[in-house]
Formats: sequence, C-alpha cells, structure tokens
Amino acid sequence: MSPPVFFDLHVHPTLKPFLLSAVDSPWEDYDVATPEERVRRTPRLTASDFTKLLRSGTRVITLALHPIERYLLTSVVTRPVMYALIFRMRLERMRQVLQRNPFLLLQQEYQLLLAYLRNPGAEGEALIVQRPEDIDQALQDPKKIAIILAIEGAHALGFEYRHYKFPKIRGFTYDDFAELSRELIRERLDWAATRHVHLITLVHMVYNDLATPARAVEFKGLQNILPNPYRTVEHLGRYRGLTAYGVSFVEEAYKRHILIDVKHCDHTARRQVYEIAREYGMPVVASHVGVSGQSCPSLRDTARKRRQSTTFNPWDINLHDEDIIAIARSGGLIGLILDERVLAGEKLLEEVRRGVYPPLLPLTQHIEYIYTLLTRNGFSPQAAIRCICIGSDFDGFIDPIDAVPTVLEYPSVLYPGLVSYFQGRRDLYRDTGLAPEALAAAICSENGIRFWKAFLQRKVEATQRQVQPLS
Repeated sequence: MSPPVFFDLHVHPTLKPFLLSAVDSPWEDYDVATPEERVRRTPRLTASDFTKLLRSGTRVITLALHPIERYLLTSVVTRPVMYALIFRMRLERMRQVLQRNPFLLLQQEYQLLLAYLRNPGAEGEALIVQRPEDIDQALQDPKKIAIILAIEGAHALGFEYRHYKFPKIRGFTYDDFAELSRELIRERLDWAATRHVHLITLVHMVYNDLATPARAVEFKGLQNILPNPYRTVEHLGRYRGLTAYGVSFVEEAYKRHILIDVKHCDHTARRQVYEIAREYGMPVVASHVGVSGQSCPSLRDTARKRRQSTTFNPWDINLHDEDIIAIARSGGLIGLILDERVLAGEKLLEEVRRGVYPPLLPLTQHIEYIYTLLTRNGFSPQAAIRCICIGSDFDGFIDPIDAVPTVLEYPSVLYPGLVSYFQGRRDLYRDTGLAPEALAAAICSENGIRFWKAFLQRKVEATQRQVQPLS
C-alpha cells in the first residue's frame, strides 16, 4: 500500500518559530517531548515544521499566518516575563503581542516566512503559490512544498475587539486601535492580495467588529484562569452575525478573489457568508472543523454536552447539517481538524483510548456523516466525497488525536487507517466507484489539491480579463 502525497488545509509551520524561544526556524524539526506529551498540546515539539512536512510527504499546504489576539492575554497578564517562561515564548515577542496592533505582527510573521523559504541548513524549499502551475512545479520536486497562503482571523489585518482593558505595566504603552472604515478594509485586503493570500478566516476567538464568533472549546485546567473570549459579544446584546463592515469585508475579499474561511464564525455569520458567496459565485471553505451532528444550533454551548457525547462535539464551533449542505453546494471544501476536543465527545474519546473503538473513529465518523448527509440530500456520491479533506491545525493550540499527533503519522497511520476504514465500509461507499485506496487518497490529498488548482485557474483567468486592453 503506497501512500500518496499529502495535502493539509490548515497548518501553522511559522507560528512556533515566530513565538517560541526554543524554535528558530520553520525548518527546525524540534521534538523533545515524551511519548505522552506528543499527543497533547505542548511547545515541546513542532508538529508541522517544513522538515516534518517533507519527511511525511505532505507537499501542498494551506499555511495560516496568525498573530494571537491581544484580548486573550491582556485580561490575565501583568508580568510578561512569567507568561514567556510558562509558555516558552520569546520575551520580546510576548511584549509585542500585548502592546502592538496585530497587523504589525502579521507583517513580521510574513517576513519570517519569506526569510526561510529555503532551508538554511540542508536541501528543501517552500514555494508561495500564485498560479495552479506552482502546485504542479512543487509536486514534481520531492524537496519542495507548495504553500497556499492564508490568514487566520481578520483581527490580524487590524480589525480588533475594541473594548480591551489593558493591564497597567510599568513602561508599557499600547498601540491604539485602527480607525475602522471601508477604506481601511480595501487597503488591508489589497495588502493581502499583493502578497498572494488566497484565504482569510473572518474571525477567530474574539469578536472583531466584523462577525460574531462561535464559542471555542474550553481548555481543560485553564478555563478558570483564561478570559472567556465569547464574552466579547456581550455588549452586542442579542445581535449575532456579520456587521455592515463584515459584509463589506466579505464582498471586497471576493472582488479580489480571496476566499472566506467560515471556521470560528457562529452559525448566523456563517449563513450570511453563504448568501454573499452565492451572489459572487464563490466557493466557501471551512478549513479546520468537525461536524456537530445536529441540524439546529444549540441555544447554549456547555462543556457538559461534550463530556456526555458518545459521538460528536455538538458545539456551534462545528458545522451543522445546513452548513455542510451550503458549503458543498458552493463547490467548497471542508477540512477536518485533528483536535480531539473538536472532533468528539469525551465519552467517545475514553472508549477509543480503552480500545473499544478504532483509533481513527473520532475522525472517520465525520467523513461518514458528511458523505451520508450529502447523498441523502441529492448530491452524487462523487460530489459528496470530493468536498472533504484534512485541515489538521497542527502547531496551533490543539490537542491532537492520540493516533496522529504530527504530520509524520500521515503515511504510517492516517492513510492506512483510512484505507482500512473504507474497506470495512465498502458497501456504503460503493457508488463512488472508487476503491478504498482511492477514497483514502482523495481525503488525504487529491480533493484539496484539485480544489485549489481549479480555483487558482479561475482566479488567473479573471485577472487576465480585468487587465485586457480596450480594443
């Protein structure tokens, strides 16, 4: 069984070298973790550095630049040096995250990426994709990685939660908020477009004057210390969804052929993005998600619901049935995250660890749910499987499933595990006309690569039409 090349719709190879004192380069294969630590969120390893990506055969990635929101730190941090020590962050970077507008940090992370497109110590090169041919060029060279550039959270472009209570720290001054305007939206999206950003997550964990976020999964042991980002929507009252500025942001992004990623949007904001995308004829991406297993969103997300679930995490951060259908209808792409907290209820995870169920069940239950839902709603079997890929969120702040803690397990665990799953469910997927190996390859690589090549070709053709001289 020869594994394919791999594609990942959402990884952060530059985040740890940008933030952590222990990691200097996105090429650094840094792993000093014990086996137990490797399957938990930890700064003791890199899960998707460029070297691991090449070793695993992960040759096409959507790389998400992501400055941390100031709100997540300003409510609790009064001594940056302590936070830097606990999380092994660079002290100077810790100060910058607290004090500076995130657009500055976005530019710095982008410059770090440019500085390390070539491996300084050995063979290896990363290529920022502009055209579909760039993906083919990278795939022809086993030492190259094709990078489709993304930004996670429009706060990174300067659109922030505007009700921070900054801690009083001696010697600290804080950057003011950018003056929100449609002109600023166009200016910042132009900046992104000229740097070949093809995807932007509209919001992250904090309301940003553009869209309301879904409540994020709680962090065990930290929920009583860290501020709850969902509180940033309290001053809005009952309003949920896109603001007028949010509508303008989505429309201006589509005019520049930058796609919108609905991960972290709540169900109301997601629905409004689908409507705008339909008007512009754009596919919608959900880059690192699971499914909720329900049609209507819960009125209130609680940790108890996830603890008691024997299947999915039912929170609104995951896609509901209407979301899955809308994304598939748009010709979009759903990237399945490898964070166990997002994929499954705690009761299911406990049974997987006891060996009651296969180690990949937290992931394969999502593939089966999406496929079954779409075929029942009139999609062909081929279309139903074609919209699914992997969007791991590696090197983000995740707890990966035990079976796949890094990209190194893609060829040794993920691909053979998916082949085994499709073999066991051969009758369900028979109408796709694909063998188990082909179905596994579709999820692991072909669906994502096909999607981006088709979209980039469309983008190139649209740009050429715009610049044609008048006859």
